[in-house]
Amino acid sequence: MFDQKKQRQHYVWRRYLKSWLVDDKLACMRNKQNVFSTKDLMNVGQQSYFYKVNSLSEQDISFVRNMFLSDVDETVSSIYERLFSLFRYVEQVEKLESDGSDSGIEKLKQHYANNLEEEIQSEIESQGDPCLTKLLSGDVSFFENDESAAHFLNYLCMQYLRTKKHHNALVSGFTGVNREQIIKCANLIRIVFSTKLAANLYVKRANYKLVIARNISDTPFITSDQPVVNFLDTKKDQNQQTEEFGLYYPLSPELAVFLVEKDIFGSVLEMSFDNASVEQFNQITLSASHEQVYASSETQLKSLHVELET
Repeated sequence: MFDQKKQRQHYVWRRYLKSWLVDDKLACMRNKQNVFSTKDLMNVGQQSYFYKVNSLSEQDISFVRNMFLSDVDETVSSIYERLFSLFRYVEQVEKLESDGSDSGIEKLKQHYANNLEEEIQSEIESQGDPCLTKLLSGDVSFFENDESAAHFLNYLCMQYLRTKKHHNALVSGFTGVNREQIIKCANLIRIVFSTKLAANLYVKRANYKLVIARNISDTPFITSDQPVVNFLDTKKDQNQQTEEFGLYYPLSPELAVFLVEKDIFGSVLEMSFDNASVEQFNQITLSASHEQVYASSETQLKSLHVELET
């Protein structure tokens, strides 16, 4: 866990991207202009030390608690307190005395801050993995099981909020006296946001459903470095709050899933997408992307690049 420093840290799960591999290659478009293919998923959807956390004081943790969790019920506050304890430990580990003879302590001091959030993300991915496997076979029945629903919502919300795009929006969206503290606490805030969103959706899960979209066209679904999108958020000004919420998550070139309120899409739990529908949601994915778009072929990405230039 903390034996070695993890440098290339992914905000798009490599296991997820494997669904777009053809001949072990992923087609990628960077900055909406440079199209290429790669066999090395270690080099996409990642940034060096993206998850490295800062040493937080008790004042920093209280700031996060007071600013973002003042409305949280005491019955679930223990979840966040356990999270806070992991971040408190960063400062404690840094203060550990060591003469260098204990390799375990030395590795902990060197790698804890760097690897902490990476380990949290890996745990969330492992919880979501069985759900993703089910979804790739078109099965949404797991959402009826309380534990599986909790794991999936935690996974989905983290894929939505852990990206570089959301990180940049967080640190640039605050001005004034709290800005530096927001930047310092950004890793913790990201996890708090995601956990809180997942918890709220879990409590209201009777009002939500998963809907599978099967691609029956010749145009594959694409994905991006912002793989989960609130497709009902159509506001032009990113500083405005949106009341509409529905998540779209492409799963493979052939499948996608929606998390929506039960009155959306009528009573169906599965839809067939023709070419027009696939292109519509590919455009949503393209618009939501930050730096990278992924597909099963360079040809498709090159055609999107041409459309962007016209």
